[in-house]
Amino acid sequence: MSHTATVGLPITSSTVRDARTITLALATAWGAPVSLEDLVLLVDDLTADVVTHAGDEASLALELSLTGGVLRVALVDGEAVRPVDDDAVPFARHWALATAWGDEPDGDGHRVWFEIGPPPGLETPHPDVSSDTIWHALERALGSPRSADGDPSAS
Repeated sequence: MSHTATVGLPITSSTVRDARTITLALATAWGAPVSLEDLVLLVDDLTADVVTHAGDEASLALELSLTGGVLRVALVDGEAVRPVDDDAVPFARHWALATAWGDEPDGDGHRVWFEIGPPPGLETPHPDVSSDTIWHALERALGSPRSADGDPSAS
């Protein structure tokens, strides 16, 4: 089974936290067979780097997909996202946790992404979590209540 999600993230002092919270909630709900500790390091590094290079951009798009046990996490913006430098010392040890990573054009902007798969020896995925549990966790973490129709963007 495949899963995908795209979430708009405003660039604020909470963007790294918000990207981490959303990514962990969806990876858990989807039963992604990945190391959550490795995922946190990768999401934090990617988001911090993109926010640093975002310039005047007001928001980013966080894209997540799970296919065949591989979770792909990407951040996209209009122009400012720049690829992570291959020789960037702070990222070198964390990017080794990803099974693949890179960047690609996206319209007038860029998409920077990484993929992470199951760690050696992980045989059981995380348990399924109900969508209500995910929304409640996201509401608590991000402080944005759901609208009556369940769409958090309409609040």
